Amino acid sequence: MAHDISSVRRETESATSQASLGANILVVDDEWATRHTLAGLLQRTGYRIEEAASGREALEHIARQHFDLVILDLKMPEMDGTEVLRAARPVAPDTVFIILTAYGTLDSAVVAIRHGAFDYLLKPSSMSEIVRVVEAGLAQRRQRLAQEDPVVLLEKALKGLKSKAEEPGVVPAHERFLQAPEVNVDVLRRLVVVCGEPVDLTPTEFDILVYLLRHRDRVVSSRELVAHLRGCELDERDARVILRAHMHRLRHKLERDPSHPRIICTVRGSGYRFADTP
Repeated sequence: MAHDISSVRRETESATSQASLGANILVVDDEWATRHTLAGLLQRTGYRIEEAASGREALEHIARQHFDLVILDLKMPEMDGTEVLRAARPVAPDTVFIILTAYGTLDSAVVAIRHGAFDYLLKPSSMSEIVRVVEAGLAQRRQRLAQEDPVVLLEKALKGLKSKAEEPGVVPAHERFLQAPEVNVDVLRRLVVVCGEPVDLTPTEFDILVYLLRHRDRVVSSRELVAHLRGCELDERDARVILRAHMHRLRHKLERDPSHPRIICTVRGSGYRFADTP
């Protein structure tokens, strides 16, 4: 986590809505340094901050005080972030929850999002990224509360507006996150984690991996892959030639032993298949 709070504040001041400044935020993390640094950043940005050092302490805060947003560490002793989220939801249905996680626990962050968390932040995250996600969460909360106003609902009905879930740019969790044994992909952030470690892929390598994951129930031909990537129709032989170098590099980034691939398998004469059980 960077330490130049003043520069981050200047960068984000224009993007941070005045309606969000002064929002009540609870920062929950059992690591004092992380919690204190994060709380200091958000306080200097203009938010009102409380801190909690454990999941149980967080629930006590939530039970006696209203929070607009909670930043919640995922991995804590006794009571982890997912348990806190489940327990807090009935008490604080309008509160936005953002998960703090490491690469190795990204799959648990996905579970938390499916249980109602707004998004996640990776440890460590830049201060500009933290402020961006917090502001996005507060903006979603404002929009959701406005939609619940009877007048707003009536106006929406008269105008025939679509629901938020159908708006462009909103990616459902089941489409955003792709998971397989040893592999986690966040399509929205173009983040790939293999065995708890981030993997840096080129755009083409990323698109190949995502396509194979989305069609993991069958063999995908080289011709089909190239048609998806390039939008052109080739015969299987030519398509295989185009893909060969990309697949070679992709396997060297994903596989423990690229000469004996366990994640992306070649089906001789047919194409490629994403292995369900490496």
